[in-house]
Amino acid sequence: MKTLTKFLSLLCLAALPFAALGQGYPTKPIKLMVPYAAGGVSDILGRALAQKMTEILGQNMFVENRGGAAGALGTGLTAKEAPDGYNVVLSSLTAFAIAPAMNKNVTYDPVKDFTAVGGVAIAPNVLSIDVNSPYKTLNDIVNFAKANPGKLSFGSSGIGSVGHLSGEVLRVSTGGELLHVPYKSAGQAYPDVMAGSVTMVIDTLPSAIQYIKQGKVRAVALLSDKRSPLLPDVPTFAEAGFPEATLRFWFGIHGPAGMPPAVVQKLNEALATALAAPDFRERLANLGADPYPTTPAELQALVRSDVEKLAKTVKAAGIKTE
Repeated sequence: MKTLTKFLSLLCLAALPFAALGQGYPTKPIKLMVPYAAGGVSDILGRALAQKMTEILGQNMFVENRGGAAGALGTGLTAKEAPDGYNVVLSSLTAFAIAPAMNKNVTYDPVKDFTAVGGVAIAPNVLSIDVNSPYKTLNDIVNFAKANPGKLSFGSSGIGSVGHLSGEVLRVSTGGELLHVPYKSAGQAYPDVMAGSVTMVIDTLPSAIQYIKQGKVRAVALLSDKRSPLLPDVPTFAEAGFPEATLRFWFGIHGPAGMPPAVVQKLNEALATALAAPDFRERLANLGADPYPTTPAELQALVRSDVEKLAKTVKAAGIKTE
């Protein structure tokens, strides 16, 4: 009995620092790892978020860029940090679901090695075609692709990119055979789509919106379960009869596995406050994204779902992984 009492007392003592951490957190600067190079959409979003979180938390949140391996490098480094709430990562569909599905050498488990804090932003992926294309709807494209295997092509920002996997989700879900044409960036695909040498391009809305708004291409459908306020007249894949062909691009905040619940709650509450701020919502809108406030459990469920979906898609599509 004495041994048990002593053991329980030790457990209580061990928990005290974590409780105190939650009550006084944060007491020093917080590093937000942005696992991509400076200057891109992810970096712009990360820096805007860090600035807003600094205002709310009363403690500096600063950005560190560590690009490489489609976000897997910086993400993997965060997984190895102390789970004290002072090292978090701007997580995304790319690093948490696509990279593990495409690369067997990823050094982390996107589900087991992280603590979900909350969602930040979400944006649909969009299928766009030449403005003079004979295909008017998604069903036009799917029906032709089924009847003429390999005659239609889609461009993306490269093998293993969001656009590539979105195209494979479409192909697997509809049974329509499409030829993938990878580019170094999605921007390089648009001139070929406009010239008619490539049928369509599948891209994230933040990247595609400029070409759509300028009338260079026409958005046909969104790989989403709901329409975007930026393109209210563009239907979703679900509306076209393909609800399983949804793949939205999201950003979130994760920390290493084992973060104290009180710290997670403090960060989640600060994140919710940031996402409700009009100036930050305007920044998101300018990037073509919507605020995506979630509970930690909701973000964790999204990660699990996308990891499972993309692992199955890669296998079903016969994509060669590294």
